[in-house]
Amino acid sequence: MIGRKSFLIVLSRFASAGLAFVGLYFMTRYYVPDVYGSIAWTLSFVNTFNAVADLGFNAAHIKRVSEGNDIHDCLSTFLVVKAFLTSIMVLTTIVSVLLWSSFSGEQFSQSTLELIMLFVLYSVFYDLASIATTTFDGRVETAKTQISVIMDPLIRIPLIAIVSINRLDATYLAYAYVLGGLTVAIVSLTILMKGRYRFVKPTLFKSYIKFAFPIALISIMGAISANADKLLIGLFWSDAYVGFYSASQSTLGLFSVIGVAVSTITFPTFSKMHRAGNLIDVRKKTRIAERYISMIAIPIVVVILLFPSEIAIILFAEKFAEASGPLRFLSISMLLGLLNGVYASQINAVDRPDITAKLTLLSLSVNLTMLLIFVPPNINGITMLGLGATGAAIANVITASTVFFATRLVVRRLTNTRSNPRILLHVVAGIITGCVLYLISFTWPMVRWYDLIGYGIISVGVFLIILYLLRELTKEDIHYFLSVVSPGGMKEYLKSELRKKDQ
Repeated sequence: MIGRKSFLIVLSRFASAGLAFVGLYFMTRYYVPDVYGSIAWTLSFVNTFNAVADLGFNAAHIKRVSEGNDIHDCLSTFLVVKAFLTSIMVLTTIVSVLLWSSFSGEQFSQSTLELIMLFVLYSVFYDLASIATTTFDGRVETAKTQISVIMDPLIRIPLIAIVSINRLDATYLAYAYVLGGLTVAIVSLTILMKGRYRFVKPTLFKSYIKFAFPIALISIMGAISANADKLLIGLFWSDAYVGFYSASQSTLGLFSVIGVAVSTITFPTFSKMHRAGNLIDVRKKTRIAERYISMIAIPIVVVILLFPSEIAIILFAEKFAEASGPLRFLSISMLLGLLNGVYASQINAVDRPDITAKLTLLSLSVNLTMLLIFVPPNINGITMLGLGATGAAIANVITASTVFFATRLVVRRLTNTRSNPRILLHVVAGIITGCVLYLISFTWPMVRWYDLIGYGIISVGVFLIILYLLRELTKEDIHYFLSVVSPGGMKEYLKSELRKKDQ
């Protein structure tokens, strides 16, 4: 069931990311890089402050619900907390805009202010929707969450296409985001209200605060770390370079959903296993998940590493050719993050948010230091490397590598989970696959979109054949994948979950 739930998340998130890429396609084709960059920069600005609407309470809600606490009390407590924090987020963002103008001596343009306010509204809708979706995640009701979140791109992307074709102002692009967020809130809360939930006097505030308090700082540090790259590129370079970087990052989001899917399922699952004292299964499922993620991700990364310029031009446009530098390095970060996600899930699942906080602080410290070294041309007259968007991607790789090894060391001490040495066979298979693709490129250059698809198919095929010859891919693996992706099995799972009555 875990495999099928994970696959459903992959399908939903991949569909969302695929639709998002369609939106990116229209924006890169019909607008100059500066316009897309301004959208990406403003989203990063608002998302940084939106961490205030979480402060670890989302994870606390999943934890308490998955542990079997009274669902009505959990939901009532979370509803009050979320409404309060979302209000604080809005106020904090507005005050920050005013302080920016006061202390910097520079004011945001009218168009930038409009974008900020619209994306604040977009965030508010998502924060309200999280009351429902986080509850679903805690109960491992995967279908309900995915039905909710898929509504955003289904509404937003057609609107973005229309706005882009007509080359309307960037503000209209922001309105498309707002309508998508509103739809998610309506759908998710409607599904929630159909359940047999009732509002009761909240009594779990202390319990929630106890779990959330140690990781409140994590939410803030994580938001800063996730958005600092784009904010600093925009500060030291221009919106165009933010566009190059964000286009690469958004494209790789198509594949990073694999790790998100597995982590979404493994957190509550590991939590239940830990509560039952079953660490043997935690170790076993961690290694299995890492192995399957590696099988999917490595052949994709191989293609990106070899042909970043060709991919950037094919996916975006000639004017986005400079996205090739960030694309190559960000693909390495993506691979490290995917392989590390399932290990990171263990830490909160065994009630050690303090360790997560330390790892996040490590990530933020390394990231900011590397960004300040690699991105700006100079700081107060001190010459830096000045690599711009590519420099930000390199900083990302260094940060991801640091967190990757640190997490492995921590998890080994917590649950005695060791890395799977057979993953090295995947690396060998990836290198051989890369050599094959390189030789093919001499007679079959990658020029059109169907060339890219062809290279992807060859990469996956060669990679899996090599794994099979190395006895790392077995018939049992093949049967497992086929059972997970079985349309009949997925249909029955969806029907059973959506018909399930909430207790």
